[in-house]
Amino acid sequence: MINMLTKIKSLLIILVLTLLLPVVSPSSVLAETPGLKATSFDVSVKPEYDDPRTLVIYEGNFVNSGTAVIKKDTPISFIIVKDAEIGMACELNAQGGHECQPYTTKDLADNKVELSWKITKDLQPNQKYPVFLEFYYDNKATAPNKTFDYTFTPTYNLDSLKLTITAPKTATNFTISPSASTTQTDQEQLKNYVFNYSNKTPNDPVTFKISYTKNDNKPSFDKPQTGNADATASKKSTSSLNNPALLIGMLVFVGLLVVLLVYSLKKSGKPPVPPKGTSHKNQSSHKNTNTNINANKNQDSIADKKKKIRQMLLDGKISEETYKELLQDLKNE
Repeated sequence: MINMLTKIKSLLIILVLTLLLPVVSPSSVLAETPGLKATSFDVSVKPEYDDPRTLVIYEGNFVNSGTAVIKKDTPISFIIVKDAEIGMACELNAQGGHECQPYTTKDLADNKVELSWKITKDLQPNQKYPVFLEFYYDNKATAPNKTFDYTFTPTYNLDSLKLTITAPKTATNFTISPSASTTQTDQEQLKNYVFNYSNKTPNDPVTFKISYTKNDNKPSFDKPQTGNADATASKKSTSSLNNPALLIGMLVFVGLLVVLLVYSLKKSGKPPVPPKGTSHKNQSSHKNTNTNINANKNQDSIADKKKKIRQMLLDGKISEETYKELLQDLKNE
């Protein structure tokens, strides 16, 4: 009887574990996006490239290979290293531009994380969906003899997988196990070890053991500052708009600008004073001539002023209400 209870408990434990496995298994992602697969997928692994950590880049051309529409807001997911710093998680538009998306992460087993974002449009059957994902992580290798493992786990069926591992610029004795199918030197004079695979599935991860000698953690190149500078400038701009003192100063400046503009417009509408010593006849003739000239000039001036006022509205320097008031002032002149 006791043996029977023990066997029943064992079977129940096995059953529960079997049911729980899909929760943490990368292949569960396939259930979230049925029909989605990658016709081509590139993975670049670059230790100490422009950062002491390892840079990893995913680039994939996905397609809806099913017969049903994949709906907008359906999640797309990728397996990455735990504690990675995400640089970009983006869809690519028709022009190749990066449209980065808000993403979520979920811890998995074996020091891995599932990163997901929501597809922003319906994907019709055979419609393409290109993506780009970039992150940095600390591989924990220590100088001078550095060694670390890297594993790539597909989350979808991949028709073609190209995985490239780039040796740091000053590294020596660089080795990878298993050996690369091809090696090549790129335009930056870095040596790339290339692996090509076909028909990879979520149940078929690839693992590499990477070793090299390097006495420091200095990256091969300095990290470009353009993106960080733009982000900093954007952050400063946003925080400036939240500063009440600065907002008040801007409003006062705009108010003074409007007052000066109105004063200038009114002043330009005054009739000219005839010069002394001019006869009445000459004055009359001169006045008529000046009237015609000033009328033409005034029309041109009003058109120019309307353009300037319109531009101020478009630039956000005046409100729509102020814009209408200034137009009315011009009509009344």
